Amino acid sequence: MASEVSGFRTICVKFNEKCSSYHFLFCKRHSTRDEDAKKPPDKTLFVVNIPPYCTKGALKRLFSCCGAIKDVYLVKQPGSEEKETARLVIPSQKVKGFKVGYIVFKKSSSINTALALDSSTVRVLSTTDQPVITGMKKWIQEYYQQYPDSTNLQAEIDEFMAKFDGNKEQMDKEAAEAQNQPDDEGWVTVGRSGRNPAAPRLDPAELEEKRKKKKKRALLNFYQFQQRESRREHIANLRKKFDEDKKRIAEMKSARKFRPY
Repeated sequence: MASEVSGFRTICVKFNEKCSSYHFLFCKRHSTRDEDAKKPPDKTLFVVNIPPYCTKGALKRLFSCCGAIKDVYLVKQPGSEEKETARLVIPSQKVKGFKVGYIVFKKSSSINTALALDSSTVRVLSTTDQPVITGMKKWIQEYYQQYPDSTNLQAEIDEFMAKFDGNKEQMDKEAAEAQNQPDDEGWVTVGRSGRNPAAPRLDPAELEEKRKKKKKRALLNFYQFQQRESRREHIANLRKKFDEDKKRIAEMKSARKFRPY
């Protein structure tokens, strides 16, 4: 690997001592048209191709051998702070994926020291021996971490429902005890669960049908002459039915014969 590529100096790094894979950072002196007081060009080192697992602390440890560091900035894309705000760049502690970094030293001489680092030396970013998870395994882990565990979720649901049922039973018990009891002013609240519960509400169509039948019965025998005619008609029907029954009985008697064979 060449020590310089397109004006950038290369620095070979790996996550920790046990890691077998290497990664290359590309850095150069920071230069920009827009003035930025937080990133003076004579004291700022511009670093690209920073891997997702690299943090501010790792960069400080990496370049601390070059001189005292004032601050470290990690952003998604290069640019001034005003442009980053306009593009709604994610804060440095929440930047995902590969990043761009600005290492601000306290002295200008530290820039030359950083650019003179040996590119063939492999430098360690992390001080822990934990294996780094990258690539497909990292994506799978992030996918499963965004969903809660089904066992823990079911346990939380059961606990919530148990508390809810207990509160409901307590409220029902208190309501039953308070029913038909006078309050401070002597008033008694009457509920539907007493000795004479309220009648169930009927459908509007059924109520209308009952109202029409009641009105029809009320108008049928409204006048006295209607009542007299109704009684006469009833008596005439009874006499007619009586005569028919007598005739049918006589026919049945006449049809009876003694037939021994």
